[in-house]
Amino acid sequence: MRKFTRLQKILSILICISLIFSFIMLSLRQNSLSNLGYSAWTYIKYGLIDYPLKSLGNGISDFANLWHVYEDNEYLKEELAQQRSYKTLYEEERNKNEDLEKLLDIKNSLPDALTISCSVVSRSASSWKQTVTISAGKVQGVKPNMIVMTSEGAIGLIEEVQSATSTVRLLTSEDLVNDIAIKISLEDGSSVEGVLQSYDAKKGAYCVSLFDNDATVSAGQSVATSGSGGNYPSGLFVGTVVDVSKSDDAIISTVYVSPVSNMKSFEYVLVIGNEG
Repeated sequence: MRKFTRLQKILSILICISLIFSFIMLSLRQNSLSNLGYSAWTYIKYGLIDYPLKSLGNGISDFANLWHVYEDNEYLKEELAQQRSYKTLYEEERNKNEDLEKLLDIKNSLPDALTISCSVVSRSASSWKQTVTISAGKVQGVKPNMIVMTSEGAIGLIEEVQSATSTVRLLTSEDLVNDIAIKISLEDGSSVEGVLQSYDAKKGAYCVSLFDNDATVSAGQSVATSGSGGNYPSGLFVGTVVDVSKSDDAIISTVYVSPVSNMKSFEYVLVIGNEG
């Protein structure tokens, strides 16, 4: 009788093991086998198909959400920029309205004077402190040496008059041709008169000479037009005393007066002169 080879022995053992495993599996309930196979397929399907597809879908959804957030942020930035622009425009218009209301109050307080409302047409950067051009001329009744005021006070004199425009020589100009007669209200209720002669650029103030050098003038006192020798009424605010220069014998030599606060920037003015 022929003997089994080693390979045949190994195959025989494997066949026996397979038969035993098959017998055990057949002995299990059919329902249990079905559930076991279903669970295994479910795990395989979830790991190989469902989970990758779900992860890919979540990734796409997250990217879409991030893109929407980016678009929302850009939209909010534009809205914020527009809000700031609207706020700036609102403040500009509010300031313009306040200036116009103040000018109207000045006009109403001078019923016996000739008052002409107008706006600034041009102001050259090279002569910013020298002259401005306004939108009123001979047609509106403007004449040389009439005083020009902003909502805060006097800023210049009419120098040249054209048909529909005029040139204003500012009080801060280096070439102020005509002196301005002024008066300073004193603490005791009286006033002292003088003339505004020039502008000191270093001090940023007008130079005023008084007719009474013994007067008691101090910083903070108001300076207005006196109405003497000019083509404009009295009582128009010019500025505020900021310093007083005295000689060795305590006599006032020069009074320094600060200009009105909006001298550097204004859009609307009032030209004022004596009626007739």
